[in-house]
Amino acid sequence: MTEFSGLESQYDAFLFASLSETDEVTLSVLSLLARQDVDPWQEAARLTRLPKDQAINNLAAKIWKSNSERWSPSEASIVAARLIELLPSHSHVHSSPLWAGDNTGRLTFWMVTWMLFMSVAISGHNIQKSTSDSRALASSVSAAAQEHAVTGSSR
Repeated sequence: MTEFSGLESQYDAFLFASLSETDEVTLSVLSLLARQDVDPWQEAARLTRLPKDQAINNLAAKIWKSNSERWSPSEASIVAARLIELLPSHSHVHSSPLWAGDNTGRLTFWMVTWMLFMSVAISGHNIQKSTSDSRALASSVSAAAQEHAVTGSSR
């Protein structure tokens, strides 16, 4: 089992969420996982790292396994989808958009902006260089054509 100092409150909403309630008992995710001899906090952390669909399927299997007479596979999936939304990485709020108030978001924004600026600057320089190279080539072709015309008319 997890040591008490290692318990992570970020999983509390998920672990203490109710799966079902009867007159006598409320079954929480924590009690469901403990009954299956699974460390609830480790499982919450594992589910957080999984892609959302895979996390839902994993939790639904545990719910169905806990009482297949009570839950149909589709009911277990519906409940699991609701519960997975309570995990930090699977909630609707994105963790760090480019415009976030934290320093990481700000740094990301300015790095992307700088890279775009440099790309435009390099592209502009290359276009300018190729245009001047084209003009130089055109003037040398023009000079060669004039020279050829002069030498051809003098014959």
